[in-house]
Amino acid sequence: MRFEPTEIARLYGRSRVGVVVHKDLQAVYVNDAYAKMLGRRDVQDFMSEPDMRQYIPPSFHHEAEKLAEGFQESNGFHGWKKVYNIRTDGTPVWMEISDETVEWDQGNAVLTTAQMIDNGTTAMQVDHMLGRSFIGVMVHRNMTALYVNDAFAHLMGAENASKFMENPNVLRFIPEQNRPRALKHVAGILSGERHGDRHRVRDILDDGSSVWRDLTDERILWHDGKPAVLTTAHDVRDEVEMNDELVRAKASLEHAVTEVIRLVPSAVAMLDEDLHVINHNYEFARMFGVPNTDGDAPAFDISALYECCARMKLNGHGHSTLDEMQTPSGRLADIRMNMMDGGGIMVSATDITDHKRKEQMLDTLASTDPLTRALNRRGFEIAVSRLREIRHLKDKSWVFGLIILDLDYFKDINDTYGHAIGDRVLEKVAETLRQALRDDDLVVRLGGEEFAVLLPSATAAVTKRIGERLSNMIRAIEVPVSKDSKELVKVTASFGATVGGEGRHKSVDLADAMALADEAMYEAKDAGRDRMIFKTFERDPEN
Repeated sequence: MRFEPTEIARLYGRSRVGVVVHKDLQAVYVNDAYAKMLGRRDVQDFMSEPDMRQYIPPSFHHEAEKLAEGFQESNGFHGWKKVYNIRTDGTPVWMEISDETVEWDQGNAVLTTAQMIDNGTTAMQVDHMLGRSFIGVMVHRNMTALYVNDAFAHLMGAENASKFMENPNVLRFIPEQNRPRALKHVAGILSGERHGDRHRVRDILDDGSSVWRDLTDERILWHDGKPAVLTTAHDVRDEVEMNDELVRAKASLEHAVTEVIRLVPSAVAMLDEDLHVINHNYEFARMFGVPNTDGDAPAFDISALYECCARMKLNGHGHSTLDEMQTPSGRLADIRMNMMDGGGIMVSATDITDHKRKEQMLDTLASTDPLTRALNRRGFEIAVSRLREIRHLKDKSWVFGLIILDLDYFKDINDTYGHAIGDRVLEKVAETLRQALRDDDLVVRLGGEEFAVLLPSATAAVTKRIGERLSNMIRAIEVPVSKDSKELVKVTASFGATVGGEGRHKSVDLADAMALADEAMYEAKDAGRDRMIFKTFERDPEN
Protein backbone atom coordinates (compact mmCIF):
# COMPACT_ATOMS: atom_id res chain seq x y z
CA MET A 1 0.00 0.00 0.00
CA ARG A 2 1.43 3.37 -1.00
CA PHE A 3 0.95 6.56 1.06
CA GLU A 4 1.85 10.17 0.47
CA PRO A 5 2.45 12.54 3.40
CA THR A 6 -0.60 14.62 2.49
CA GLU A 7 -2.78 11.51 2.38
CA ILE A 8 -1.54 10.33 5.79
CA ALA A 9 -2.16 13.77 7.26
CA ARG A 10 -5.72 13.79 5.84
CA LEU A 11 -6.50 10.31 7.21
CA TYR A 12 -4.80 10.45 10.59
CA GLY A 13 -3.81 14.05 11.35
CA ARG A 14 -6.75 14.68 13.70
CA SER A 15 -7.22 11.08 14.83
CA ARG A 16 -7.21 10.23 18.54
CA VAL A 17 -5.30 7.10 17.62
CA GLY A 18 -1.54 7.71 17.62
CA VAL A 19 0.08 7.27 14.21
CA VAL A 20 3.77 7.34 13.28
CA VAL A 21 5.52 6.38 10.04
CA HIS A 22 9.20 5.51 10.46
CA LYS A 23 12.22 4.22 8.58
CA ASP A 24 15.05 2.60 10.53
CA LEU A 25 13.34 3.92 13.69
CA GLN A 26 13.57 7.50 12.38
CA ALA A 27 10.11 9.14 12.27
CA VAL A 28 9.12 10.59 8.89
CA TYR A 29 5.53 11.42 9.88
CA VAL A 30 3.70 11.64 13.22
CA ASN A 31 0.33 12.98 14.28
CA ASP A 32 -0.46 15.04 17.40
CA ALA A 33 -2.01 12.10 19.26
CA TYR A 34 1.18 10.03 19.03
CA ALA A 35 3.44 13.00 19.86
CA LYS A 36 1.49 13.72 23.06
CA MET A 37 1.46 10.02 24.09
CA LEU A 38 5.26 10.21 24.18
CA GLY A 39 5.26 13.42 26.23
CA ARG A 40 5.97 15.83 23.38
CA ARG A 41 4.15 19.15 23.14
CA ASP A 42 3.10 18.70 19.52
CA VAL A 43 4.19 17.31 16.15
CA GLN A 44 6.80 20.02 15.60
CA ASP A 45 8.34 19.30 19.01
CA PHE A 46 8.41 15.54 18.26
CA MET A 47 9.96 15.92 14.81
CA SER A 48 12.73 18.15 16.18
CA GLU A 49 14.22 14.89 17.52
CA PRO A 50 12.81 12.15 15.24
CA ASP A 51 14.95 9.27 16.58
CA MET A 52 12.42 6.90 18.15
CA ARG A 53 15.07 5.00 20.11
CA GLN A 54 14.90 7.67 22.83
CA TYR A 55 11.42 6.39 23.76
CA ILE A 56 12.39 2.70 23.78
CA PRO A 57 13.92 1.19 26.97
CA PRO A 58 17.62 0.45 26.26
CA SER A 59 17.18 -3.30 26.92
CA PHE A 60 14.75 -3.45 23.95
CA HIS A 61 16.78 -1.40 21.43
CA HIS A 62 18.24 -4.45 19.67
CA GLU A 63 14.88 -6.21 19.45
CA ALA A 64 13.13 -3.05 18.17
CA GLU A 65 15.77 -2.44 15.49
CA LYS A 66 15.54 -6.06 14.33
CA LEU A 67 11.73 -5.93 14.12
CA ALA A 68 11.75 -2.59 12.27
CA GLU A 69 14.27 -3.88 9.76
CA GLY A 70 12.25 -7.06 9.17
CA PHE A 71 8.99 -5.15 8.73
CA GLN A 72 10.53 -2.77 6.18
CA GLU A 73 11.75 -5.69 4.08
CA SER A 74 8.38 -7.50 4.12
CA ASN A 75 4.80 -6.60 3.21
CA GLY A 76 1.38 -6.41 4.81
CA PHE A 77 0.05 -6.25 8.37
CA HIS A 78 2.22 -7.58 11.22
CA GLY A 79 -0.28 -7.90 14.06
CA TRP A 80 -0.93 -6.30 17.43
CA LYS A 81 1.24 -6.33 20.54
CA LYS A 82 1.55 -4.61 23.92
CA VAL A 83 4.70 -2.55 24.55
CA TYR A 84 5.86 0.13 26.92
CA ASN A 85 7.78 3.26 25.98
CA ILE A 86 9.50 5.93 28.06
CA ARG A 87 8.14 9.48 27.81
CA THR A 88 10.42 12.52 27.68
CA ASP A 89 9.94 13.07 31.45
CA GLY A 90 11.05 9.49 32.21
CA THR A 91 7.62 8.04 33.02
CA PRO A 92 6.50 4.81 31.32
CA VAL A 93 3.54 4.68 28.92
CA TRP A 94 1.88 1.39 28.06
CA MET A 95 0.51 1.06 24.53
CA GLU A 96 -1.16 -1.48 22.26
CA ILE A 97 0.35 -1.08 18.79
CA SER A 98 -0.01 -2.51 15.31
CA ASP A 99 2.63 -2.41 12.56
CA GLU A 100 2.08 -2.39 8.80
CA THR A 101 4.52 -2.13 5.89
CA VAL A 102 3.67 0.71 3.49
CA GLU A 103 5.32 2.25 0.44
CA TRP A 104 6.77 5.64 1.23
CA ASP A 105 9.02 7.96 -0.77
CA GLN A 106 10.58 5.39 -3.17
CA GLY A 107 10.89 2.69 -0.55
CA ASN A 108 9.21 0.91 2.32
CA ALA A 109 8.42 2.28 5.75
CA VAL A 110 6.54 1.03 8.82
CA LEU A 111 3.19 2.58 9.75
CA THR A 112 2.54 2.11 13.47
CA THR A 113 -0.77 2.89 15.16
CA ALA A 114 -0.90 3.12 18.96
CA GLN A 115 -3.47 3.34 21.73
CA MET A 116 -2.62 3.88 25.38
CA ILE A 117 -3.67 1.18 27.83
CA ASP A 118 -3.71 1.15 31.62
CA ASN A 119 -0.44 -0.59 32.53
CA GLY A 120 -1.15 -3.56 30.26
CA THR A 121 1.44 -6.15 31.24
CA THR A 122 2.24 -9.56 29.82
CA ALA A 123 4.08 -12.37 31.56
CA MET A 124 6.72 -12.26 28.81
CA GLN A 125 7.41 -8.58 29.44
CA VAL A 126 7.64 -9.02 33.21
CA ASP A 127 9.95 -12.01 32.87
CA HIS A 128 12.08 -10.24 30.25
CA MET A 129 12.54 -7.21 32.49
CA LEU A 130 12.64 -8.79 35.95
CA GLY A 131 13.20 -12.51 35.55
CA ARG A 132 16.93 -12.32 36.34
CA SER A 133 16.65 -9.50 38.88
CA PHE A 134 18.14 -10.01 42.35
CA ILE A 135 14.97 -8.33 43.67
CA GLY A 136 12.10 -10.72 44.29
CA VAL A 137 9.14 -10.19 41.93
CA MET A 138 5.68 -11.75 42.09
CA VAL A 139 2.43 -11.11 40.20
CA HIS A 140 -0.65 -12.35 42.05
CA ARG A 141 -4.40 -12.02 42.20
CA ASN A 142 -6.33 -12.64 45.42
CA MET A 143 -3.21 -14.13 47.02
CA THR A 144 -2.72 -16.70 44.23
CA ALA A 145 0.58 -16.28 42.38
CA LEU A 146 0.41 -15.87 38.60
CA TYR A 147 4.16 -15.38 38.14
CA VAL A 148 7.31 -15.34 40.32
CA ASN A 149 10.98 -14.97 39.46
CA ASP A 150 13.75 -17.12 40.94
CA ALA A 151 14.77 -14.44 43.45
CA PHE A 152 11.27 -14.39 44.98
CA ALA A 153 11.12 -18.19 44.99
CA HIS A 154 14.46 -18.41 46.86
CA LEU A 155 13.30 -15.77 49.35
CA MET A 156 10.24 -17.90 50.15
CA GLY A 157 12.25 -21.12 50.55
CA ALA A 158 11.64 -22.71 47.12
CA GLU A 159 14.38 -24.16 44.90
CA ASN A 160 13.29 -22.09 41.90
CA ALA A 161 10.27 -20.38 40.32
CA SER A 162 8.89 -23.65 38.88
CA LYS A 163 8.93 -25.37 42.29
CA PHE A 164 7.23 -22.37 43.89
CA MET A 165 4.41 -22.39 41.33
CA GLU A 166 3.55 -26.01 42.24
CA ASN A 167 1.74 -24.43 45.19
CA PRO A 168 0.90 -20.80 44.19
CA ASN A 169 -1.13 -20.08 47.36
CA VAL A 170 0.62 -17.04 48.90
CA LEU A 171 -1.77 -16.73 51.84
CA ARG A 172 -0.12 -19.72 53.54
CA PHE A 173 2.96 -17.63 54.34
CA ILE A 174 1.00 -14.96 56.24
CA PRO A 175 0.37 -15.49 59.98
CA GLU A 176 -3.29 -16.34 60.50
CA GLN A 177 -4.07 -13.23 62.57
CA ASN A 178 -2.75 -11.00 59.76
CA ARG A 179 -4.63 -12.63 56.87
CA PRO A 180 -7.85 -10.51 56.98
CA ARG A 181 -5.80 -7.31 56.86
CA ALA A 182 -3.64 -8.67 54.02
CA LEU A 183 -6.71 -9.67 51.95
CA LYS A 184 -8.27 -6.24 52.51
CA HIS A 185 -4.99 -4.56 51.46
CA VAL A 186 -4.80 -6.60 48.24
CA ALA A 187 -8.48 -5.98 47.43
CA GLY A 188 -7.90 -2.23 47.78
CA ILE A 189 -4.92 -2.39 45.39
CA LEU A 190 -6.89 -4.43 42.82
CA SER A 191 -9.86 -2.06 42.94
CA GLY A 192 -7.63 1.00 42.59
CA GLU A 193 -8.87 2.46 45.89
CA ARG A 194 -5.40 2.56 47.41
CA HIS A 195 -1.77 2.71 46.34
CA GLY A 196 0.75 0.17 47.52
CA ASP A 197 3.13 2.03 49.81
CA ARG A 198 6.34 0.31 50.84
CA HIS A 199 5.79 -1.76 54.00
CA ARG A 200 7.54 -4.44 56.05
CA VAL A 201 6.03 -7.88 56.75
CA ARG A 202 7.05 -11.06 58.57
CA ASP A 203 6.18 -14.29 56.74
CA ILE A 204 6.27 -17.90 57.96
CA LEU A 205 7.87 -20.29 55.46
CA ASP A 206 6.82 -23.91 54.84
CA ASP A 207 9.62 -25.21 57.09
CA GLY A 208 8.46 -23.04 60.00
CA SER A 209 11.24 -20.45 59.76
CA SER A 210 10.43 -16.78 59.35
CA VAL A 211 11.54 -14.15 56.84
CA TRP A 212 11.24 -10.36 56.96
CA ARG A 213 10.52 -8.61 53.67
CA ASP A 214 10.13 -5.01 52.55
CA LEU A 215 7.32 -5.01 49.96
CA THR A 216 5.99 -2.60 47.36
CA ASP A 217 2.68 -3.38 45.63
CA GLU A 218 1.43 -1.92 42.33
CA ARG A 219 -1.79 -2.47 40.40
CA ILE A 220 -1.28 -3.65 36.80
CA LEU A 221 -3.39 -5.22 34.03
CA TRP A 222 -2.31 -8.78 33.32
CA HIS A 223 -2.38 -10.26 29.83
CA ASP A 224 -5.90 -11.62 30.42
CA GLY A 225 -7.11 -8.00 30.68
CA LYS A 226 -7.88 -8.27 34.41
CA PRO A 227 -6.13 -6.36 37.22
CA ALA A 228 -3.39 -8.04 39.23
CA VAL A 229 -0.84 -6.99 41.87
CA LEU A 230 2.85 -6.68 41.01
CA THR A 231 4.86 -7.16 44.23
CA THR A 232 8.59 -6.50 44.61
CA ALA A 233 10.31 -7.85 47.72
CA HIS A 234 13.64 -7.23 49.47
CA ASP A 235 15.09 -9.60 52.06
CA VAL A 236 15.66 -7.53 55.23
CA ARG A 237 16.26 -10.32 57.78
CA ASP A 238 19.79 -9.11 58.54
CA GLU A 239 18.58 -5.55 59.02
CA VAL A 240 15.81 -6.65 61.39
CA GLU A 241 18.16 -8.84 63.42
CA MET A 242 20.71 -6.05 63.70
CA ASN A 243 17.99 -3.59 64.71
CA ASP A 244 16.76 -6.00 67.40
CA GLU A 245 20.29 -6.26 68.78
CA LEU A 246 20.65 -2.49 68.82
CA VAL A 247 17.29 -2.07 70.54
CA ARG A 248 18.27 -4.58 73.24
CA ALA A 249 21.59 -2.83 73.75
CA LYS A 250 19.85 0.52 73.88
CA ALA A 251 17.43 -0.71 76.55
CA SER A 252 20.27 -1.93 78.77
CA LEU A 253 22.02 1.45 78.45
CA GLU A 254 18.96 3.66 78.99
CA HIS A 255 20.63 5.80 81.62
CA ALA A 256 23.68 6.35 79.42
CA VAL A 257 21.45 7.25 76.46
CA THR A 258 19.63 9.82 78.57
CA GLU A 259 22.93 11.44 79.49
CA VAL A 260 24.11 11.43 75.89
CA ILE A 261 20.86 13.09 74.79
CA ARG A 262 21.50 15.88 77.23
CA LEU A 263 24.95 16.53 75.79
CA VAL A 264 24.15 16.27 72.06
CA PRO A 265 24.30 19.70 70.31
CA SER A 266 21.28 18.94 68.06
CA ALA A 267 17.73 18.98 69.43
CA VAL A 268 17.03 15.44 70.72
CA ALA A 269 14.16 13.93 72.71
CA MET A 270 12.74 10.51 73.61
CA LEU A 271 8.96 10.04 73.44
CA ASP A 272 6.99 7.23 75.08
CA GLU A 273 4.37 5.21 73.21
CA ASP A 274 1.75 7.87 74.05
CA LEU A 275 4.01 10.54 72.49
CA HIS A 276 4.86 12.23 75.79
CA VAL A 277 8.36 13.71 76.08
CA ILE A 278 10.26 11.66 78.67
CA ASN A 279 13.82 12.88 77.95
CA HIS A 280 15.04 15.97 76.13
CA ASN A 281 17.99 18.32 75.89
CA TYR A 282 18.24 22.11 75.97
CA GLU A 283 18.04 22.51 72.18
CA PHE A 284 14.78 20.53 72.02
CA ALA A 285 13.28 22.70 74.76
CA ARG A 286 14.38 25.84 72.87
CA MET A 287 12.72 24.72 69.63
CA PHE A 288 9.57 22.96 70.94
CA GLY A 289 9.09 24.40 74.43
CA VAL A 290 5.98 26.47 75.28
CA PRO A 291 5.05 28.47 78.43
CA ASN A 292 3.58 26.33 81.19
CA THR A 293 1.37 27.94 83.83
CA ASP A 294 0.57 24.72 85.70
CA GLY A 295 3.93 24.21 87.36
CA ASP A 296 7.66 23.97 86.95
CA ALA A 297 7.63 20.94 84.61
CA PRO A 298 8.55 21.92 81.02
CA ALA A 299 5.79 21.84 78.40
CA PHE A 300 6.20 21.10 74.69
CA ASP A 301 4.17 21.59 71.53
CA ILE A 302 4.96 18.59 69.29
CA SER A 303 1.59 18.42 67.54
CA ALA A 304 3.32 18.88 64.18
CA LEU A 305 5.10 15.55 64.76
CA TYR A 306 1.93 13.48 65.34
CA GLU A 307 1.12 12.81 61.68
CA CYS A 308 4.71 11.80 60.94
CA CYS A 309 4.68 9.41 63.94
CA ALA A 310 1.35 7.90 62.88
CA ARG A 311 2.61 7.34 59.33
CA MET A 312 5.77 5.68 60.62
CA LYS A 313 3.80 3.30 62.84
CA LEU A 314 1.30 2.49 60.07
CA ASN A 315 4.02 1.69 57.52
CA GLY A 316 6.10 -0.26 60.00
CA HIS A 317 9.37 1.17 58.65
CA GLY A 318 10.83 1.97 62.04
CA HIS A 319 12.02 5.38 60.86
CA SER A 320 10.64 8.54 59.24
CA THR A 321 11.73 12.03 58.20
CA LEU A 322 10.10 15.44 57.97
CA ASP A 323 12.10 18.17 56.22
CA GLU A 324 11.86 21.95 56.72
CA MET A 325 9.24 21.82 59.46
CA GLN A 326 8.46 25.08 61.27
CA THR A 327 8.79 24.57 65.04
CA PRO A 328 6.79 26.45 67.70
CA SER A 329 9.82 28.71 68.20
CA GLY A 330 9.57 29.83 64.56
CA ARG A 331 12.75 28.02 63.57
CA LEU A 332 12.97 25.64 60.59
CA ALA A 333 14.19 22.11 61.33
CA ASP A 334 14.84 18.79 59.58
CA ILE A 335 13.25 16.06 61.71
CA ARG A 336 14.37 12.42 62.01
CA MET A 337 12.42 9.76 63.96
CA ASN A 338 13.24 6.18 64.92
CA MET A 339 11.09 3.61 66.69
CA MET A 340 12.47 2.21 69.96
CA ASP A 341 11.75 -0.99 71.83
CA GLY A 342 8.40 -0.84 73.60
CA GLY A 343 6.85 1.65 71.17
CA GLY A 344 8.84 4.74 72.13
CA ILE A 345 10.29 7.13 69.58
CA MET A 346 13.64 8.89 69.32
CA VAL A 347 13.35 12.36 67.74
CA SER A 348 16.25 14.48 66.50
CA ALA A 349 15.87 17.94 64.97
CA THR A 350 18.54 19.90 63.13
CA ASP A 351 18.03 23.68 63.06
CA ILE A 352 18.41 24.74 59.39
CA THR A 353 17.01 28.29 59.70
CA ASP A 354 20.33 30.10 59.29
CA HIS A 355 21.36 27.75 56.50
CA LYS A 356 18.14 28.48 54.58
CA ARG A 357 18.58 32.22 55.05
CA LYS A 358 22.12 32.03 53.69
CA GLU A 359 20.88 29.99 50.71
CA GLN A 360 18.24 32.61 49.94
CA MET A 361 20.74 35.44 50.37
CA LEU A 362 23.29 33.77 48.10
CA ASP A 363 20.60 33.08 45.49
CA THR A 364 19.51 36.73 45.61
CA LEU A 365 23.10 37.96 45.31
CA ALA A 366 23.75 35.65 42.37
CA SER A 367 20.67 36.79 40.42
CA THR A 368 20.37 40.54 41.12
CA ASP A 369 22.44 43.66 40.50
CA PRO A 370 23.66 44.93 43.90
CA LEU A 371 23.40 48.64 43.00
CA THR A 372 19.94 48.84 41.44
CA ARG A 373 18.39 45.62 42.85
CA ALA A 374 17.25 44.84 39.30
CA LEU A 375 17.83 41.36 37.89
CA ASN A 376 21.21 40.64 36.36
CA ARG A 377 21.61 38.56 33.20
CA ARG A 378 21.69 35.25 35.14
CA GLY A 379 18.59 36.14 37.15
CA PHE A 380 16.87 37.32 33.96
CA GLU A 381 17.47 33.99 32.18
CA ILE A 382 16.19 32.01 35.19
CA ALA A 383 13.07 34.19 35.54
CA VAL A 384 12.27 33.99 31.80
CA SER A 385 12.64 30.19 31.88
CA ARG A 386 10.18 29.95 34.79
CA LEU A 387 7.66 32.26 33.11
CA ARG A 388 7.86 30.23 29.89
CA GLU A 389 7.32 26.96 31.81
CA ILE A 390 4.29 28.41 33.61
CA ARG A 391 2.73 29.46 30.28
CA HIS A 392 3.28 25.98 28.85
CA LEU A 393 1.85 24.31 31.97
CA LYS A 394 -1.29 26.40 31.42
CA ASP A 395 -1.25 25.21 27.79
CA LYS A 396 -0.75 28.77 26.52
CA SER A 397 1.72 30.14 23.99
CA TRP A 398 4.81 31.95 25.26
CA VAL A 399 4.79 35.52 23.90
CA PHE A 400 6.42 38.66 25.24
CA GLY A 401 7.27 42.29 24.60
CA LEU A 402 10.88 43.40 25.04
CA ILE A 403 12.28 46.89 25.59
CA ILE A 404 15.98 47.75 25.80
CA LEU A 405 16.95 51.24 26.95
CA ASP A 406 20.30 52.97 27.28
CA LEU A 407 20.69 56.25 29.19
CA ASP A 408 21.78 59.15 26.97
CA TYR A 409 25.08 60.93 27.64
CA PHE A 410 25.51 59.03 30.92
CA LYS A 411 29.31 59.33 30.73
CA ASP A 412 28.91 63.13 30.86
CA ILE A 413 26.96 62.77 34.13
CA ASN A 414 29.76 60.69 35.67
CA ASP A 415 32.46 63.05 34.40
CA THR A 416 30.64 66.21 35.53
CA TYR A 417 29.10 65.18 38.85
CA GLY A 418 31.04 62.06 39.86
CA HIS A 419 30.21 58.38 40.03
CA ALA A 420 28.18 58.73 43.26
CA ILE A 421 25.62 60.89 41.43
CA GLY A 422 25.80 58.52 38.44
CA ASP A 423 25.00 55.58 40.73
CA ARG A 424 22.08 57.54 42.22
CA VAL A 425 20.73 58.15 38.70
CA LEU A 426 20.95 54.41 37.91
CA GLU A 427 19.14 53.56 41.18
CA LYS A 428 16.40 56.11 40.40
CA VAL A 429 15.94 54.73 36.85
CA ALA A 430 15.60 51.15 38.13
CA GLU A 431 13.17 52.28 40.85
CA THR A 432 11.08 54.17 38.27
CA LEU A 433 10.91 51.12 35.98
CA ARG A 434 9.81 48.83 38.81
CA GLN A 435 7.10 51.21 40.02
CA ALA A 436 5.71 51.65 36.50
CA LEU A 437 5.37 47.95 35.67
CA ARG A 438 3.31 44.95 36.75
CA ASP A 439 4.51 42.39 39.30
CA ASP A 440 5.31 39.77 36.65
CA ASP A 441 7.17 42.20 34.36
CA LEU A 442 10.95 41.85 34.59
CA VAL A 443 13.44 44.73 35.02
CA VAL A 444 17.05 43.85 34.15
CA ARG A 445 20.30 45.74 34.30
CA LEU A 446 22.26 44.44 31.33
CA GLY A 447 25.40 46.36 32.31
CA GLY A 448 26.59 49.92 32.69
CA GLU A 449 23.69 52.26 31.92
CA GLU A 450 21.77 49.72 29.80
CA PHE A 451 18.50 48.16 31.06
CA ALA A 452 15.94 45.75 29.65
CA VAL A 453 12.24 45.29 30.40
CA LEU A 454 10.40 42.06 29.55
CA LEU A 455 6.59 42.19 29.35
CA PRO A 456 5.01 38.69 29.41
CA SER A 457 2.00 38.26 27.09
CA ALA A 458 2.30 41.85 25.76
CA THR A 459 1.26 42.64 22.19
CA ALA A 460 3.14 45.00 19.89
CA ALA A 461 0.68 47.81 20.67
CA VAL A 462 1.00 47.31 24.43
CA THR A 463 4.80 47.17 24.18
CA LYS A 464 4.93 50.46 22.25
CA ARG A 465 2.55 52.16 24.69
CA ILE A 466 4.52 51.04 27.74
CA GLY A 467 7.81 52.06 26.09
CA GLU A 468 6.50 55.59 25.50
CA ARG A 469 5.25 55.80 29.08
CA LEU A 470 8.61 54.70 30.45
CA SER A 471 10.38 57.23 28.25
CA ASN A 472 8.22 60.05 29.68
CA MET A 473 8.79 58.87 33.25
CA ILE A 474 12.57 58.80 32.82
CA ARG A 475 12.49 62.33 31.37
CA ALA A 476 10.79 63.39 34.62
CA ILE A 477 13.59 62.02 36.85
CA GLU A 478 15.46 64.68 38.83
CA VAL A 479 18.41 63.84 41.07
CA PRO A 480 19.79 66.60 43.37
CA VAL A 481 23.53 67.13 43.08
CA SER A 482 23.75 67.54 46.87
CA LYS A 483 21.47 68.13 49.87
CA ASP A 484 22.05 71.87 49.85
CA SER A 485 22.24 72.45 46.09
CA LYS A 486 19.21 73.28 43.98
CA GLU A 487 20.97 71.95 40.88
CA LEU A 488 19.23 68.85 39.52
CA VAL A 489 20.57 66.16 37.21
CA LYS A 490 18.11 65.10 34.52
CA VAL A 491 18.40 62.18 32.15
CA THR A 492 16.82 60.76 29.00
CA ALA A 493 17.07 57.34 27.36
CA SER A 494 17.07 55.78 23.89
CA PHE A 495 14.66 52.85 23.52
CA GLY A 496 14.60 49.82 21.22
CA ALA A 497 11.55 47.54 21.37
CA THR A 498 10.22 44.37 19.78
CA VAL A 499 7.95 41.38 20.45
CA GLY A 500 8.86 37.70 20.47
CA GLY A 501 7.75 34.24 21.46
CA GLU A 502 5.76 31.53 19.75
CA GLY A 503 3.88 33.41 17.04
CA ARG A 504 1.53 32.01 14.42
CA HIS A 505 3.93 32.61 11.55
CA LYS A 506 7.36 32.61 13.17
CA SER A 507 8.76 31.90 16.61
CA VAL A 508 11.29 34.41 17.94
CA ASP A 509 13.42 33.26 20.85
CA LEU A 510 14.70 35.58 23.54
CA ALA A 511 18.26 35.82 22.17
CA ASP A 512 17.04 36.92 18.73
CA ALA A 513 14.59 39.40 20.28
CA MET A 514 17.38 40.88 22.43
CA ALA A 515 19.59 41.32 19.38
CA LEU A 516 16.79 43.02 17.41
CA ALA A 517 15.76 45.32 20.29
CA ASP A 518 19.43 46.24 20.84
CA GLU A 519 19.76 47.07 17.13
CA ALA A 520 16.63 49.25 17.35
CA MET A 521 18.03 51.02 20.43
CA TYR A 522 21.24 51.94 18.59
CA GLU A 523 19.16 53.23 15.68
CA ALA A 524 17.35 55.46 18.19
CA LYS A 525 20.75 56.71 19.36
CA ASP A 526 21.80 57.49 15.79
CA ALA A 527 18.49 59.24 15.14
CA GLY A 528 19.13 61.82 17.87
CA ARG A 529 18.49 59.93 21.17
CA ASP A 530 15.55 60.37 23.60
CA ARG A 531 13.18 58.34 21.44
CA MET A 532 11.95 54.80 20.82
CA ILE A 533 12.21 52.65 17.70
CA PHE A 534 10.09 49.51 17.44
CA LYS A 535 11.13 46.66 15.12
CA THR A 536 9.92 43.15 14.35
CA PHE A 537 11.09 40.37 12.07
CA GLU A 538 7.88 40.58 10.02
CA ARG A 539 7.88 44.23 8.99
CA ASP A 540 10.00 47.33 8.59
CA PRO A 541 11.12 49.31 11.68
CA GLU A 542 8.70 51.79 13.19
CA ASN A 543 9.42 54.89 15.24
